[in-house]
Amino acid sequence: MMSRAMEATRKEAARWRHRERRLLDALRNVEEERRRLDDELVKVEQQLTYYGSLTRDMKRELGRPGLSSLLSSLRRP
Repeated sequence: MMSRAMEATRKEAARWRHRERRLLDALRNVEEERRRLDDELVKVEQQLTYYGSLTRDMKRELGRPGLSSLLSSLRRP
């Protein structure tokens, strides 16, 4: 009788160790994905900054075209 209880306890402990390994693997995968997404976010933020400043520079250089300058630019060959 005692050996059955010991065997059941051993099996339960093995199940919990297996579950723990699966959870630790899943956590590692989540951490890797979070790092990858953080890196991607940094790149996107850099692009936003670059294109935002490019847009500001272009507006400053070109000014805000009024209707007359827009129409004249359409008439140019």
